[in-house]
This record gives sequence, structure tokens and C-alpha cells, in this order.
Amino acid sequence: MKTLACLVSAGLLFFDLGSPALAQNKNPWLHLEVQESNADPTLVKVNLPISMVDVALNVVKDENLKRGRLKLDTHDISVAEMKQLWSELKKAGNAEFLTVEKKTESVRIARQGNLLLIKVIESKRQGSKVDIKVPLDVVDALLSGPGEELNIKAALAAMQQKGSGDILTVNDHQTQVRLWID
Repeated sequence: MKTLACLVSAGLLFFDLGSPALAQNKNPWLHLEVQESNADPTLVKVNLPISMVDVALNVVKDENLKRGRLKLDTHDISVAEMKQLWSELKKAGNAEFLTVEKKTESVRIARQGNLLLIKVIESKRQGSKVDIKVPLDVVDALLSGPGEELNIKAALAAMQQKGSGDILTVNDHQTQVRLWID
């Protein structure tokens, strides 16, 4: 479940916007729907204009999120190291970078055209699935922040130029998550 949570978080940062429809829509919206079918079933729907998300990034008062930039406080990998890895990944062109096939899980990370694809299937958890599609220029924008900061505002601007479509889908035996823009 920790892997699933990490990938959902990543998906929230790396939005997939596959068609030119958003470029034509002057008022695109970001949508998040979470359905939980446990002992206390819950449905959460969030629908916000992208412009409101942009303004919210300016007004949020948090020590790690300022002016639309998220400061990472991690010891696992630095933003500078992420930038180096990202640079090499882009140079490699279309390729399958990681494939893990286990009895209980399969993971695939690949580049296909202008997209970074991340797919996780956990058969142990009754078919849990994560599907993330990240446009390369959105990641470029995200990594354009100074120092140890991710530039969420720049990534948001890059998303607006890409088009509408699914960003992230997660299907767990008790939870379904969909993040999309239109």
C-alpha cells in the first residue's frame, strides 16, 4: 500500500493531459474523484477551475509550499539528483526503463513518445492498479524550480497547454481514484 500511496502522490504532481482540447478550453477544470467501498463507504468529488488551483498555490501558507513551489525535505533523493536522472532519461528516447514481474506485483516504467508511463499492478491486493501518464514537458516544468524546490506552478502552466484527459487512475479492491482535467 505504501507503493500505491507514493504513486498516487506522484500522480497528483505529474498530471497527464493528452489531447489538444484543453488548449482550446479557456477555463479548464481539474477533477478528483475518490470512492471507498469499505465498512463506511465514502465518495469524495473535487472540481476546481485550474485558475483557482493556480491562485491557491499563491495563497497557501506552508513552510514547504511557497509561491507555487514545493520544497522537498527528503534524504532519499535530492531534486538535483532527480534533475540528473531526468536529463538522462530524456536522452534515452523511447525505452522501457524498469520492468518488475513478481507473483504478487508487476511494475513498468517506460517512455513512449512524449509521455513517461508508470504502471503498477498488485495482484495480491485483488487486482490493485495504478496508471500514470506524465507528459515530458510537464516534468521539465516541475523540475525547473531552484535548489530543492519543485515548481508546481510551472507544471500547472505546462498542463494547461497539453489538453484534457485522465491524469491518474487507481483501482484497488476498496478504493478507486480518478484525477482528470477537461
